Amino acid sequence: MSQYTDKINAIAEDFATLEYYESLNALEGRDGMLIIHYNHGGKKIEARIDSSYEGYEVKAGETIFIPPHDRDYIALKERYSQETWGAKIGKLWKRISNMKVTKD
Repeated sequence: MSQYTDKINAIAEDFATLEYYESLNALEGRDGMLIIHYNHGGKKIEARIDSSYEGYEVKAGETIFIPPHDRDYIALKERYSQETWGAKIGKLWKRISNMKVTKD
């Protein structure tokens, strides 16, 4: 029975890690844009006026997403891209145990 508990705890920790990576790292406002930086390295850019950011052209009222580049995040996201029974149990256990991950 312990082997299943260990697996469930590992899956729950993976989901806590995913939650950490998907949280905000910084907010930046400039040139009529709001740029939201995430811990996984991706960004969300919302433009109020026509602007450009790091080679991306953004039209007024448009929102664009720059994909994440953190390898650990991408690997975890691929591993849990499909809803398996283990993933469902891990998500539930993460919620029940209130598991959190912090990275320095």
